[in-house]
Amino acid sequence: MSHPLLRAPLLSILAGCMLAMPAMPAFAQAAGLVGGLPIAGHPLALGGVALLFILLAALALILRRRLVRAEARADEAERALARTGDALAAAEARLTEAAGRDAVFAATEALGVPVWRRDAEARFAWGNRAYRALLADTGGVEEEGEIGGAGSSETGPELALRALRSGHPQSASRHVAAAGRRQLMEFTETPLAEAAGTVGYVLDVSALERAQAELDRHIAAHDDVLENLRVAISIFGPDRRLKFFNATFASLWNLDTRFLAAEPTLGEVLDALRERRRLPEVTDFQAVKRGIEKRFTSLLGPDEELLHLPDETTIRRVTTPHPFGGLVFADEDVTDRLAMERSYNTLNAVQRETIDKLHEGIAVFGGDARLKLWNPVFARMWALPTEMLEAEPHISEIMEATRGFFPHIDWTAFKAETLARISERETTAGRHLRGDGTAIDYAFVPLPDGATLISYVDVSDSVRVERVLLERNEALEEADRLKSEFVANVSYELRTPLNAIVGFSEILAQGYFGPLNDRQKEYSQAILTSSQRLISLVNDILDLASIEAGYMTLTVEPVDIAECMASLLVLSSEGARNHDLQIVLDCPDDIGSIQADERRLKQALFNVISNALKFTLPGGTITLAARRREPDQVTLTVSDNGVGIPLHDQNRVFGKFERGRNQREAGAGLGLSLVKSLVELHGGTVEMRSEIDHGTIVHIHLPVDGPPQPPTPVPEAML
Repeated sequence: MSHPLLRAPLLSILAGCMLAMPAMPAFAQAAGLVGGLPIAGHPLALGGVALLFILLAALALILRRRLVRAEARADEAERALARTGDALAAAEARLTEAAGRDAVFAATEALGVPVWRRDAEARFAWGNRAYRALLADTGGVEEEGEIGGAGSSETGPELALRALRSGHPQSASRHVAAAGRRQLMEFTETPLAEAAGTVGYVLDVSALERAQAELDRHIAAHDDVLENLRVAISIFGPDRRLKFFNATFASLWNLDTRFLAAEPTLGEVLDALRERRRLPEVTDFQAVKRGIEKRFTSLLGPDEELLHLPDETTIRRVTTPHPFGGLVFADEDVTDRLAMERSYNTLNAVQRETIDKLHEGIAVFGGDARLKLWNPVFARMWALPTEMLEAEPHISEIMEATRGFFPHIDWTAFKAETLARISERETTAGRHLRGDGTAIDYAFVPLPDGATLISYVDVSDSVRVERVLLERNEALEEADRLKSEFVANVSYELRTPLNAIVGFSEILAQGYFGPLNDRQKEYSQAILTSSQRLISLVNDILDLASIEAGYMTLTVEPVDIAECMASLLVLSSEGARNHDLQIVLDCPDDIGSIQADERRLKQALFNVISNALKFTLPGGTITLAARRREPDQVTLTVSDNGVGIPLHDQNRVFGKFERGRNQREAGAGLGLSLVKSLVELHGGTVEMRSEIDHGTIVHIHLPVDGPPQPPTPVPEAML
């Protein structure tokens, strides 16, 4: 290729020659005319033309050769110029690379992170300013260039060699004492791809270590909390392996802790539970298993379910996605709780039904004085609509709705008093007399939960019956009083003529006015005996009347029990002989004494003995006994082996004018009634035991210290 500067003139010359060749003949002809000779056929003319062409050809050849040489020189110059451009480009690239290296070096030098470079033998080559500062803080030797000195091989050359051998970055951490503080440093060595050696850097990860330690403490505390929970906790990681379980989990599911500590998968745990029949019975276990495992990718929030095991255990399970992936299972045995809930619900239903069926009106007001519970009787009793009660009205609203039942009371005071009873929480009771004539008994009962129960009972019928009974009782008491007065008056009126009859009978029987024949003696003796019996009856009536009226007083003094019983034996012996009976005494001589009215005590015992004489058949035995059963009590006993008293008559015979139905002799029936009154006046009691055809036993229990003293009246000024 010719140089562009030479190519243009050469082309101009060649073009001129090519244009001149066709004009040669004309040129020759013109030359002959000028010389006066015709050019055609002239030998010189043809030779000149040929010469001209030869010269032109030679000139063209010369010019061509020069042109070729010029083109060769131009190509060489062009190649030289190209080599110069490449050299200039290489020089420019080297300058750019050097500038880049300088910029990188400057940036690395200014970098706050310690950075260094090692050669192919892992020897320290260079470190930036931050590295040199850290080297000084850690006491490293600058010539060695190792942070921490000689003891740093694990994070120095050794780490770099591992990076060179593996071709990948290598990292290691260790604690370094820098500027008097213990810090955790992470060293990293990275092999260079185009140059032999490594580049390393170090980061202070002390804050990360502290955060990790704090996280570890939180995790440990979290684990302790989960371990001590009574709920079975198990945590499965994203790889579906068991990462955590507490003791309750192993105990609840009866799984070996060694098996669980090996981090089995969820599927393996489910298989183990199925082998132990600790899962609900299902027809397609694999489908259930896949459904549980699918939750690792599909569960977005807590899911709760109940597992009913074959052994009738019920497990409440809450499955929750773990924040770091995986699932958290919280299992709790709620068998007892469900049984308790069933019992509680049943009890509530029974109580609700019971309250609804009560004849009492029930209303329970909470701490806010609003109606919480009521029964239909309450609604009917106060004519309250169901819709109102279901809205939990305030007690003041209910009172306003029932105001019409109390037209004749001070409503403001009544309402304030009722509201105060709710707030005071004291047990109170009373009676409402409504305007319609109904009587309602109420009771306020505070409940443990702060509520107050109010019960209402319609006692209108009871009040009417009570009123009738009170009136009847008053009439009976009046009749009894009149009877007592009548008996007392009659007794006093009878005593005067009886005394005259007894006196005249004794005169006749003694023959003061002349002897009597046998018939007259018999009649006079009968009159005397009957008169004495009538006097005894009148005396008993007077004694009973005195006791009932509270007029009788006892003359209390020490009474020797043995002597008293012996005198009673003497008094009763004549009567026993007349009835062909045997009477015996069973009393220790050292039994001691008691405080009593001896005359009244003998009167009571003699009446019991007289009753035994009447109930005992001829040939029988009557026993008088005395025993000190307790240190402060003496028991006097009269027993016989007579006909006995039926059970239904044993309590009745102590009443006034009551007698046994199979008594052999007639009587007024005042003896045992007087006995009971006299004994009770002494502060004692009477006890009877009897069997038909086996006799009767009467025990009289008396206090040794005598009857209790009546309380001394307290003057009103002292109250």
